[in-house]
Amino acid sequence: MRSFFGEAEALRHIPLLSLAAALIPPLDNLSSKVLPVPLDNTELQMQELMDRRPCEVGQGCGSLSFLDLNRRRHAIEPRTGIEFPTILDNILDTQNNSSLASEVLVGTGSRTMKIIKIKSLKVYAFGFYIHPYSVCKKLGAKYASIPVDELNKHNELYQDLLSEDIGMTVRLVVNCNGMKVNTVRDAFEKSLRARLVKTNPNTDYRCLSTFGSYFTQDIPLPAGTIIDFQRTADGHLITKIGGNQIGAVHSKDLCRAFFDMYIGDFPVSEQTKEDIGRNVANIIRRC
Repeated sequence: MRSFFGEAEALRHIPLLSLAAALIPPLDNLSSKVLPVPLDNTELQMQELMDRRPCEVGQGCGSLSFLDLNRRRHAIEPRTGIEFPTILDNILDTQNNSSLASEVLVGTGSRTMKIIKIKSLKVYAFGFYIHPYSVCKKLGAKYASIPVDELNKHNELYQDLLSEDIGMTVRLVVNCNGMKVNTVRDAFEKSLRARLVKTNPNTDYRCLSTFGSYFTQDIPLPAGTIIDFQRTADGHLITKIGGNQIGAVHSKDLCRAFFDMYIGDFPVSEQTKEDIGRNVANIIRRC
């Protein structure tokens, strides 16, 4: 009993910064001796979902019609049970309900933090959205002839997704209480700086300072809070918390560094990265 209560007390005093650090993976392999460490992720296989539950998502990926996807339907991230809409309307074009201004869900995953030997904490779930028409326009001709089962293993595909002016969004949904905006800011800035150095050492790092300045308020992030990060085709990284835009940074380098955390080297979830590649390959096949 003493051991049990001791671990419960340790759990109660988890530092918020350590909790927020679980949001962002480092740019190298994590040691199993260092906390927090990621556990196995269980990601949603969008292809299976589309094949097995067409009533919820629309037509299967193999015959996907983006005009027919139901905006009111959701996909469920299985580890956390958090729902994500299959269609994300362009936040810059809310007056236009056209599918041309929308992004589609191509992968989900979750981030889990191990806090004591017998306890783990599901920190957040995320959904990755992409603009299908810009994918077709930018990458369709280059990759249309490559089979889907091979294309998602091509590292060049992910590099092209990052470097081309393709609209995409990462939606985070907080799954635990106790995080604050300033701790999330610190975690993001550390990872983004490392990835900016990797992608373009000569970049203007003021973009990172501007990005961090939007997280100055000590805003609590209770479970269920939605944080959207959207890259526009003209190179803006737009941040929204709870549906309210808190800032926008015009920097293609920052945009690339941010989404590199999810589809670049050492991503939040390698499995989700592969799922994203597979579903993008299906989009290209239908171009």
